Amino acid sequence: MPTPAHHKARRRQFLAAIDTPVLLMAGGWIARNYPANWHPFRADSTFLFFFPEPEPNAAALFDPKDGSVTLFLDERTQADALWHGPVPGFADVKKAVGVTAVVARGELAAFVRKKCGKRTVRTIAIADPRATAEANAITGAEVDFHDAARVAHPDLVAAVAALRNHRTAEELAEMRRAAAVTREAHTLAMARTRTGIYEQELVGHVEGTFARHGCVPAYNTILSVRGEVLHNHAHGNLLHETDLVLLDAGAETASGYCADVTRTWPVGGRFSPEACDVYDVVLAAEQAAIEAVRPGVRYRDVHLLACRVLADGLAQLGLMHGDADELVASGAHAMFFPHGVGHLLGLDVHDMEAFGDRVAYAAGRKRSDQFGTAYLRLDLDLAPGMCVTIEPGVYFVPAILRDATFKKRFKGQVDFARAERYLTMNSLRGFGGIRIEDDVLCTDGGHEVLTAAVPKERVAIEALVGSGGS
Repeated sequence: MPTPAHHKARRRQFLAAIDTPVLLMAGGWIARNYPANWHPFRADSTFLFFFPEPEPNAAALFDPKDGSVTLFLDERTQADALWHGPVPGFADVKKAVGVTAVVARGELAAFVRKKCGKRTVRTIAIADPRATAEANAITGAEVDFHDAARVAHPDLVAAVAALRNHRTAEELAEMRRAAAVTREAHTLAMARTRTGIYEQELVGHVEGTFARHGCVPAYNTILSVRGEVLHNHAHGNLLHETDLVLLDAGAETASGYCADVTRTWPVGGRFSPEACDVYDVVLAAEQAAIEAVRPGVRYRDVHLLACRVLADGLAQLGLMHGDADELVASGAHAMFFPHGVGHLLGLDVHDMEAFGDRVAYAAGRKRSDQFGTAYLRLDLDLAPGMCVTIEPGVYFVPAILRDATFKKRFKGQVDFARAERYLTMNSLRGFGGIRIEDDVLCTDGGHEVLTAAVPKERVAIEALVGSGGS
């Protein structure tokens, strides 16, 4: 876990970056189906960035005028001690966390009014709607979590993003720990794969591994033989000998830092000739994109490089025709690779995505309107301390490859007849999809692959699949 000194330093950096008071909300318990049956609590990521192990319903006021940080916590009651056990008192929290003061949560509105007077107080919308509504009522803001343009004042977003987008050594230690737990989960799922079980059994191995290490899933686990469905959270398919399993899963540590890894493997333990070919194309694209990560490189160029490698490889397989540059320029590559090469990674698996493209896209840059490329989540120049995912893939999606408009547009560039063979193979279940994803840190001298220990070479994967018995 990052130390109290780390969080205190982050709070000092934030105070130096703002010119008005800022009210941050941690969020509270959210009911699953009836009021007392809650989802697991997870604090808002920006709050978690500044405070270790935040309590539900916590809030904090940062005031650059006097450099103070006031933490607001629910009062300690006998009923809470009965149901949830003893918690440290305000004086103990103040000492442990290193804030200016700890004040009862019920005094939040009055405290902010008295301390800030007529000064503007800014806030950030969070996933908990009640907390956001309360922050709006106290500050007079009109922030909206579901509208990236209104999630917070642009200056406040910029201040937060500048800090969150550059990892310290303590934050990287947490991400490496998340990567190690994720490696264990992926290799166990490969080892326990066998014909005749359901996807859900492998999901149990993955998420059970996370739990054993005190982690939770960083996002809803994607594990499916229908790998062409990019965010497939259904786990009800029976595994057949000739299926490919695509697992996209990552651990989140107690500190909130995430991993995000995808691997694809054959249920029967051996890639078919067609799967070997496609897998090697995807792996080549991933490796080329990773090698391109270094300071000053535009992330969009990393994406386009992966696209060109994929297009060239698919052309060699007869699925596309033409020069790789032309295939990417026209958007034909998106018939098989219809998403961006990755995204930021940190306290959110899509880090700071709630802030929208003003954080993910540099000034003067905007999203393409081209199919596929429009889903590129990031267009920044890479800098030391930034962490991104690299995750190219090749998918055989019936809704794309059988679309009449696309067939007309890319006639001559895409061999739709050959693609149809992939859509109907595997006893008409179709080929599915292959994605390979790693977490990559941009360093002063180039890059570091945080998830390099997760096997991805075909030989290593084939040796693992089914090796764990039943």
